[in-house]
Amino acid sequence: MYRILLIVHIIAASIWVGVHLYLFVRLMPRFVRNQDVAAFLQFEKSYEPLGLLALAVQVIAGAYMLNAMVPMSQWLAPLGQLGGLIYAKLFWLLLTIITALHARLRVVVRFEKGVHDAKTMRLMMVHVGLICLWAIAFVVTGVAFRFG
Repeated sequence: MYRILLIVHIIAASIWVGVHLYLFVRLMPRFVRNQDVAAFLQFEKSYEPLGLLALAVQVIAGAYMLNAMVPMSQWLAPLGQLGGLIYAKLFWLLLTIITALHARLRVVVRFEKGVHDAKTMRLMMVHVGLICLWAIAFVVTGVAFRFG
């Protein structure tokens, strides 16, 4: 079961990281340059359900795999290097949630209401960049579970 969960976890992470990197590197520069709010919102609406599902799958599969290694009651106990990795994963998750909520509730809503300016799209690009950074940190931390 652990191996299946690991494969599912990695596929979900590939979707989450890959699409955010593509958005940041290929699409956001054009959206910012052209102030193309409509194209951004179209992308966001088409990707959001898949992205949130991928994130949820990662969290659920990750929790099950971690519980197979360490009972949930001990996740926040001092566990040496393993504890540090657990704390790191939880920290990246917290940063991801905070960044995503801020983007959704403070930036995207401005696009949807039509009350935005040139700075708003640049602010969205910063949010996407931060999500990419946290996503890459998730991957590096995940690899450290196996390879130290």
